[in-house]
Amino acid sequence: MAGRKGRSLIGLPVVDSNGIELGYVSAEQDNVLVIGDGSTGLLKLGRRYVERIEDKVLLKGPVVEIFFGLNVVDNEGEFIGVVKDTVEAGDLLDSLIIEDESGELVTVLLEDVRSIDEWVELSVSGDSLGEG
Repeated sequence: MAGRKGRSLIGLPVVDSNGIELGYVSAEQDNVLVIGDGSTGLLKLGRRYVERIEDKVLLKGPVVEIFFGLNVVDNEGEFIGVVKDTVEAGDLLDSLIIEDESGELVTVLLEDVRSIDEWVELSVSGDSLGEG
């Protein structure tokens, strides 16, 4: 146990309990892991979602369940809606489905998500969503 505390997580894949991957740990901070997959921006993920660490970082459940119901705010802090579902591309998390205040479903690409912790924070404005 004592050796595990000093172990670096950088480079380990981050996967949910169904094997869906969010990306790889690129940096560690006190309460968050910074995740990137090489093609998207960086995502800060709260350590509250981590179940255990082995040869990968395992999350506490399926992403669709652990992120369901989280409030979503845009890059200006404006409330956008609530996470209702996720979309996977193969075994990679691709996007979140958000229900906005009017009940419309909006798809948000994972690359547009800045952080997921107590809520989901986007790196884009709410005005740029829902165009497709």
